[in-house]
Parts: sequence; structure tokens; C-alpha cells
Amino acid sequence: MSGIVSIDQQIAMMTDKWPAFEVIRREGASATWRGPLRPLLQTCSVEISYRAPSVIELLDNRRLQPRVRILSPRLRPRRGDPEGQLPHVYYIGDSALDVALCMFDPDSDEWSPLMTIAETTVPWAIDWITSYEGWRATGTWTGGGKHLEKPVLAGE
Repeated sequence: MSGIVSIDQQIAMMTDKWPAFEVIRREGASATWRGPLRPLLQTCSVEISYRAPSVIELLDNRRLQPRVRILSPRLRPRRGDPEGQLPHVYYIGDSALDVALCMFDPDSDEWSPLMTIAETTVPWAIDWITSYEGWRATGTWTGGGKHLEKPVLAGE
């Protein structure tokens, strides 16, 4: 696709590539999907929220990136772990477990509104969950990447 991918295009691509994901909320240029992902051992209920920018908005990947949350099973911390209680997450709420997944470095242009969620965000969520399951078992995060403290996410 060329140009900013509209929310209608994002929804169509998600429906085509990930039919188990349902749009649970749609408001203007925003949509939220919920669906299952099972990379290895557990099936996770995942929520992806996104607002497609208008052409005139400043394209800031920290503000425009999709927000991905694991709804269940609940992510479990490893207290005292060198990676942190939960590695590669953004704390978005009052609870220490209310987090969004950190799946890419917004400063390195790995993702932009020119890309589809179906072809980037969902596969990256699968990679993140795989790395998380490995980290829970071994204490080693194999997903690589650099973790930023707290970017500004869509809706903030």
C-alpha cells in the first residue's frame, strides 16, 4: 500500500489475514480488535487499539503506534529479574500489570502508519509472546531490541 493506511484498510487487512480477530470498537479513524494468538504453549487473548492519523498530523511513531495488550492469561512478573519485572512493556495504567507491549523501537522507523497492522503488529505480537514465554521459563529475553522507558502512546 502507498500512503497512510486508512482505518478501513487496516480493518480489511486484519479481517483477511487474521479472521479470528474481531473489531470490538470502531469510532471514526480508531479501531480496537480482540483475538487469540498461540505462538507456543498458551493461547493469549490479545487486544490491539489503533487510530489512523490524518494526512496533516505530525507523524510521530511514538504517538501513532498501535497499542497491544495481553488480556489473558495475565502476564506474570519475575521480581528481581535483570530485565525488569516485565521486560519490554510500557506501563500505561495504575496497576503494575496494566501494560502495552514494546515490540519495536519507534526511533528506528521499524513501523509507520504506512504499514498494515496485519503484516507488522500481529506477527510482532507473536514474537513478543514467544520471547515472553521463553523469559518466564529461563529468565533470558531472546526478543532483542532496545526498551524505552515510556513513550507517548495513541490516546494520551
